[in-house]
Amino acid sequence: MEIKLILLGLNTETTDKEYSKYGIYEIEENLELFFPSVEIRIKRKDKGNFSYLRKDTEGKITEKIVPTPDDKKMKIEVAPIRPLNYPAHRTNFVYLKFDQEVYLSKNASTSFLVRCPIEIGIFLVHDMHKDSMDWFTCDPSKSRFGLYGSPDTGKLCKFYKVPIVEKEEDSEPYHNCVMRLNFENLLGRGYSITKSIFPITDHFLYYKDDKAQLDSLNVTLRKRMAVEYVETAELRLKNIDWNKSPSWEKDTETPSVEMGLE
Repeated sequence: MEIKLILLGLNTETTDKEYSKYGIYEIEENLELFFPSVEIRIKRKDKGNFSYLRKDTEGKITEKIVPTPDDKKMKIEVAPIRPLNYPAHRTNFVYLKFDQEVYLSKNASTSFLVRCPIEIGIFLVHDMHKDSMDWFTCDPSKSRFGLYGSPDTGKLCKFYKVPIVEKEEDSEPYHNCVMRLNFENLLGRGYSITKSIFPITDHFLYYKDDKAQLDSLNVTLRKRMAVEYVETAELRLKNIDWNKSPSWEKDTETPSVEMGLE
């Protein structure tokens, strides 16, 4: 993993700011990070303390004092995280509505890629630990809740309309990641696939420069007696040269989730 060593302050007079990359930063004196609609400034305040300031285009400011023992450098990791915190953490499920319908005939299977929104986390790195220090979203207007099912028994989800894409590298930097969906139809009929609902806390994120990927999802359409249902389970990405993001929320170990077919 590449480590960026920051010795001097960055030039704040530059009008065309280059967006910062994901990764680990070591800070001697000060650091400025730029993302779409968000700026972060970290500055040594005095011996043993750094000041942290985050400001967005709406003028909202978050400030923190971050102590560092023995006048050491401050080390942080900037990484994509699951899109569950803005505007509030109310659920671990996401509801991805595809921009195209996929028709799967009986006993058939398919695999395709979609974009999935992300947020960005700032982690304080010390003594082999990575502590969750701050988070933000670069696209708050698209962060909304949706209900899957009936008002009484339905599942509250983070709801997003997402496109089907061609390559793992087709994520939009700082706004979303790419994930692979593997569908298998074990029903006795064809079925039109328009969405996927799953607990995203089962999944890990991975990053390289300004791109991000999410663990894959296996989706099986099944029938038990007279009931048709969907079974989902995460599939870890393997043999990739991307960095694994720290987790902001608690990881879960849910092997599968069953939901009825509409």
